[in-house]
Formats: sequence, structure tokens, C-alpha cells
Amino acid sequence: MLEELIDEYLQELQITGKSAKTVEAYRYHLAKFARFCKENEYDYRQMNGKESRAFRNWLVELGLKPASVNAITAATKSFYDFLVEEEHVKGNPIISRRLRVAEEKGLPSFLTEAEEEKVLAYMESLPYHVSLAFRTMLATGLRVSEAANLKPEEVLARQGGVFLRVKHGKGDKGRLVPVIDADVARELLAFAKEKEQGENLFGVTSGTLKWYAQEVRDATGVDFHSHRLRHTFATRLLAQGVPIDVVQEVLGHSNINTTRKYAKTAPEKIFQLAAKLDEE
Repeated sequence: MLEELIDEYLQELQITGKSAKTVEAYRYHLAKFARFCKENEYDYRQMNGKESRAFRNWLVELGLKPASVNAITAATKSFYDFLVEEEHVKGNPIISRRLRVAEEKGLPSFLTEAEEEKVLAYMESLPYHVSLAFRTMLATGLRVSEAANLKPEEVLARQGGVFLRVKHGKGDKGRLVPVIDADVARELLAFAKEKEQGENLFGVTSGTLKWYAQEVRDATGVDFHSHRLRHTFATRLLAQGVPIDVVQEVLGHSNINTTRKYAKTAPEKIFQLAAKLDEE
């Protein structure tokens, strides 16, 4: 019965337009859940909070990486959402924030050229407004929440370039951000003209963008998160020799030590350049 419902859910994903790679990723994740239920004689209809934690711990004991454990529990939560809608169960026992396994925090990770090429190629299959939102983050370093809250009137043409006015960044600080990709700049100007002032430019929430980021990750095999676009933007500015205090201002960092982390991910000569500027 469980396997049949999983097949129904995967078919629903196909019908609603999910890519073949995304469907296969969910098939792999949910096969782990089905195996857990079979080996431990759990009835999926009777799962509770305690048993969902047992599932999470079982995944950890398999030796899976934290990111994989979190992806599997997220897929299982989505599956249970489907079961609730279809009235097979009364509630969803998977609460992601309580089951999430801590992932090691390293230095900011920028996209390699090969990764960026894969991601951008796949984005052509996404809805245009979603693709433009992601490409805007890559061209401006905006946080996902800042992109989601951007208004049409905040896309500005100034002195031959295009800038975004972020009114409420982290810490409720405003800043002016340049668009460093000419194609994205032109698209933003044209797109903004078609929107009513005051509405969200891209018409999506942060959660929706994160959901699409998961789809990109599943489909391409690239460890893609929206914040990696910000990391890539920052590293690119440093590689071009932009002073670290300017990068700090563009990113909206209150502390320059946060910006220095990006210098550490750049090639050694770039780190030396940033260190020299910092000393002056």
C-alpha cells in the first residue's frame, strides 16, 4: 500500500511539471522511507513525532551526510502533505525544523564555472519570473528575502547603469546595489515596467524560491542554494579587484569580517589583494 501511494505521489509530481530528475530524486528519498517502515514494522498511517525522529536517526546511522538526511526528511514531509490532501492520513508527522540535522558550516561556497553553466541551463526550464529572480541574485548578490520583497519602482536606471534599491535589508538597513550583468539589467528594466508599483516584482515568496532551488539541486546534481548565488557574486567582485570595503557596502554587511570570508574563498592572489587593501 505504501509503495503504491509513493507511486501515486511521484505521478502527481510528473503531472504538475516536475522534471524527470526531480521525480527520480524523490523516488530515491522515499524509497528510504519505505525501507525504514518495512524494516521496523512501522505503519505509515500511525507515524508520530517520536517515530519520525527514529526515522531521522535511522538515516544518520546509515552513514548519510547531514545534507542527504535533511533532503530525505524534506521529501518525506512533502509526501505526507500529499497524503493529508488525499485524506489517507489526518496530519503530517514530519516537522522539518525539529528533525533537521546540523550541517557543517564552512567558508562561503561560490559556484564553479561548470556548476554555474549547469544551473543557468536548467533555469531556462523554470518559469521566467523565477529564473529572472535567481539570475538577479547572481548579478547583484541580493539575499533571497531581498529578491522576494523587491518592488518594480526599486529598479533604477542611473548614470548608464541599473541599480536596485534595497530598502529593508538585514538589520533593516537600506542600500543601493549595482546590477553587474548587462543582460539581466535590461531584462529587469523591461520586466519592472510591466508591473504595478507596490507589488512584489517577481511575485514569489522566499519559500517559493527556496523550493525552486531544491528543484534545481535535484535536477542538476549541483549543491545549489540561493545563497550560493550571493557567494558567487561577492567572490566575482573581489576577483575583479573591487576593494573589500566596497564589496561590504554592496552586500550590506555590517561587519567587514563577514566580507573577509569571501576573500578567503577566492584565489590566493585575490586574498592577498583584499588583505593589502584592508591594511591601508
